[in-house]
Amino acid sequence: MDVFNPADHPLIGLDFKYSKQILAALLPMALTVIFHSLGIATVHRFFRHFGRPVMRGPHHWARTAVITCVVGILLVSHFVGVVVWAAFYYLSGLINDLSHAMFYSINSYTTLGTSGITLGLGWLGFGNFESMTAMLMFGWSTAVLADIINKLHNIDD
Repeated sequence: MDVFNPADHPLIGLDFKYSKQILAALLPMALTVIFHSLGIATVHRFFRHFGRPVMRGPHHWARTAVITCVVGILLVSHFVGVVVWAAFYYLSGLINDLSHAMFYSINSYTTLGTSGITLGLGWLGFGNFESMTAMLMFGWSTAVLADIINKLHNIDD
């Protein structure tokens, strides 16, 4: 009969080097979600005020204008997310130049990862948490935009 040896457990030898990065990412991630939810709420208010009145009748250009404004609000929401992460990089000292922090952030947020800027040792994977957060925010925006487009164009059927 085999005796359980805790040292042989696969989790014992793991290096939890990303644990401090995950904990640190909670702040900009939470702020990104909060600001994005405010943007989504703005989209809903905008649609109730301007979108619903143009749902009936031959207002193709008005519906196009509503969709354009919704996309603009969503883009501003995403840009605020980029600024949140850039501010974190800058204020935490991970990137010492604000323009570089913005450039790194926009590349991480959009998952391009082509900034050429690297964070210090122990933080190399941190931008990935921004990318994961951004993918969720893009998915949320896509769902809201698809819902609004569906509402605007369902009346044609």
